[in-house]
Amino acid sequence: MRETETRIVVYTEAGSEGASPGIAGKFLQLRWRGLEHLIFSPAALHGYHTQILARFVEERGIPHHRTGDQSLAVDSPDLDVIGGGRFRVDQGGTTLDLWDNSQAFGRFDERGLAGRIAAADHPWNRFSVNIA
Repeated sequence: MRETETRIVVYTEAGSEGASPGIAGKFLQLRWRGLEHLIFSPAALHGYHTQILARFVEERGIPHHRTGDQSLAVDSPDLDVIGGGRFRVDQGGTTLDLWDNSQAFGRFDERGLAGRIAAADHPWNRFSVNIA
């Protein structure tokens, strides 16, 4: 993956972009219209990576359709799901841990990811990023 602008989206139960310390859940890494997107969602809100993807495409009017209970097909050549994993923001609100992979989409691409998060125009750019 080439270096590019990265947009961070954080879903919360209130729908805001913020996140309290100690938040944990799943995330997706995708490219849409040439921009990398990292979409984070607490486990209580979205238990599956496909649910995170469904919300993202529905909010943006991206054509898609269900292919099963937990399966989703995106009908847009502008969107490519790279992978996913799990995340946790520590209780102090200073560290973002990324690990694991998505059963539906595979592992995220970690090459240069910490630097792109630091360069993102989002409050999470201040986090120290640990990738396991």
